[in-house]
Amino acid sequence: MRVSKSRQERASFLPTFMLILCIIQPVLDVASFWLDRLGLSNAPTTALRFLMLALVVGVGFILSERKGYYLGLAGVLAALTAGHILACAQWSYDAPLVDLANALRIYQLPMMTLSFITMVRKEPACIESIKKGFLICLAVCASVEIVSVLTDTNPYTYRDQKTVGICGWFYFANSQSAILTMLVPVSICYVLEKTKKTLPILLASVTGLGVLYFFATRLAFAALVGTGFGVAVCLFFFRKTMDVKKPAIILVVCTVIALAAVPLSPMVKNDTLVARNKILKQQDIDAMVAADEAAAIEAGLEGEALSVARLASAYDKYLPGLSGHFGLERTAELYDRSTDAGDIADVRRARLNFCKLLLEDQPGLSFWFGMEREDMSHDGITYDVENDLHGIFYLCGAVGLVLMLLFLGWFLFRIVVALRRDFRSVFTLQAVGCGIALLCCLIHAYCTAGVLRRPNVTFYLAALLAVSYGLTQKTRSDHET
Repeated sequence: MRVSKSRQERASFLPTFMLILCIIQPVLDVASFWLDRLGLSNAPTTALRFLMLALVVGVGFILSERKGYYLGLAGVLAALTAGHILACAQWSYDAPLVDLANALRIYQLPMMTLSFITMVRKEPACIESIKKGFLICLAVCASVEIVSVLTDTNPYTYRDQKTVGICGWFYFANSQSAILTMLVPVSICYVLEKTKKTLPILLASVTGLGVLYFFATRLAFAALVGTGFGVAVCLFFFRKTMDVKKPAIILVVCTVIALAAVPLSPMVKNDTLVARNKILKQQDIDAMVAADEAAAIEAGLEGEALSVARLASAYDKYLPGLSGHFGLERTAELYDRSTDAGDIADVRRARLNFCKLLLEDQPGLSFWFGMEREDMSHDGITYDVENDLHGIFYLCGAVGLVLMLLFLGWFLFRIVVALRRDFRSVFTLQAVGCGIALLCCLIHAYCTAGVLRRPNVTFYLAALLAVSYGLTQKTRSDHET
């Protein structure tokens, strides 16, 4: 009895512990931004994140009655790491500490998720803390964005020469986009659970959908539409237990206004600038190709030699890593000797192609366990891919990618099974918010980088996965009872 009581007392602190963990996430992000802006190292915030990971895993392990799961996960990750080290060692492992630190960023998701599941199992009130924490984080993010605009310190979502989108004091736009698309649906549904008053519902809807509108990415805008219409439609299922007309109307009106204002949106402004820039790049490419072709003809080249030589300047400028690392002829063959700016000026495609060719040059274990991240660079430019699932394949190999897909797929499978078994019990407002947030995050992971490999994003994703586990576990327990 004493042991049981002691464990219960320790578990009673978990909701507060989880709430604190949520609240400090945007604080760490803002600190990282300003350290970088001031030209200082962000090592302090990175160290704090690793310490937080160790603390979370330690607490979960101590409280868990199923420590075999922790040991099993540690064994799987150790085996994957050993395979990765052997694969890298085949081709000169130049920066193992940096590479393994990068791997730990990927491992954080399953490690934190398992720990959060333990906390949710020990104290179901942790689910409430997570939802409340998400709402507070959204409020912090929105406040930071407003202050950054008022103080003219907004770094913009799309920087360089475009200066488009309100990003706020957050370091990496792709990550922040994914974070917002998780925070917004959970926060809106949480407010709908807690109040029937118009003002809080309107404030949550305008704030949540507003930050997505002004963020400027296509994925953020898609999340706006999906959240606004998605939650409004799902409210139909709760019409017998709550007044759904008012919140549904507010959400639909806000979403329709955002759609009507698409021509004025920063997303469209960015797309317009991208299209104009593409025209300028095409003119530049055409001029370089014409000049190189004339020079090659004058030098007596013809046939295959001419078709490659005419691409030299354009490929050196727009595909410097590929042509410099793998040679002009091989790069030209990969791109079918294209002179289209849509092909050779596509940075995302260039990164994928760099890693594709690099993998061809590193056969054997690299396919199964990945390559060193330091190898994915040329002349100081990193060609790590901009899609997280692809990135996990190239960094952790086919084995790592399959393990990640099985890990994520298991939660999706649980959700589907729970909905089929007892739809009425599972399909709650909190489940709607969590489901939309999970979907938005996974779409980000497929389309962009900075999701499954960034500690600040994987924290929120791990929390969502733990919530989904808790909701389906509760239903299963009730059903069995």
